[in-house]
Amino acid sequence: MYHVMLTRTFLLLLLISRFTTAAEKTASSPAIYPFQNGLRFSSVDESIRVIKDLGYQGVGSIYPKDLAAYKNACDMEKIKVFSIYTGGIVNSDGFTYEKDASTAIELLKGTDALVELNAQSGNMPNEIQAVALVKDVAQKAKAAGLKVVLYPHSKYYIERLDQAVKIARASGCDNVGVAFNLCHFLKVQPNDDLATSLDDAKDLIWSVSICGADTAGNDWNTLIRPLDEGTFDQNKLLQHLQEIRYSGPIGLQCFNIKIDPQQNLARSMTAWRKLHSPGAAER
Repeated sequence: MYHVMLTRTFLLLLLISRFTTAAEKTASSPAIYPFQNGLRFSSVDESIRVIKDLGYQGVGSIYPKDLAAYKNACDMEKIKVFSIYTGGIVNSDGFTYEKDASTAIELLKGTDALVELNAQSGNMPNEIQAVALVKDVAQKAKAAGLKVVLYPHSKYYIERLDQAVKIARASGCDNVGVAFNLCHFLKVQPNDDLATSLDDAKDLIWSVSICGADTAGNDWNTLIRPLDEGTFDQNKLLQHLQEIRYSGPIGLQCFNIKIDPQQNLARSMTAWRKLHSPGAAER
């Protein structure tokens, strides 16, 4: 009888251990949110209701001109605005950026939302003016208590992760970091080692976006897909992010995905949960 009791106790402890591990893994999963470009619904209010019902914690990469409507809807549904997405143009003798950006930054005052900033090429752009652009936006963001992340974008002035890191450091602003965008990394830096690139930028990576993608993809149809599609190993990316101790939220890039938006968001959420299920890394 004593041995039977020991065996039962051992089995019970084993089940509790496995349950605890699964629960801890779920609890430690990063927050995930879709980009605004994935919310092709009839209204902002409908968009926010859909993503909340599907389990997303908020929305990000919101265009400044649309922020007020999205912020109001998110406040009503008690989910987050994670970021706005704005752009600047770098010239040889100066820079410009979206006129709505300053208003949006002020509207986000007191939140922990990020300002995602891309830098596009104007007339003979140079690094001096790129740094000046970053400093200008960072100053406005700091006054509102916000951080800025430089958003590498294919065919823009800042298109590489290491280039974004260089300019962020050159700005000397303690509220400027960088974003890692999977689709743009695969497009612009297909031959670079992912782990090395992330490790080199680890102290400044404050934002990450993912999507389904083909490892050898060369256009947005193959590099931006629902999260349950593509040959790219998402587990590998999540493992690398753990190795560099990235603990922030994850954005879901949805640009140019042509299937029904609710189907894309539902499938991608299912894929996300599978990625964080026990044993996912071994599959």
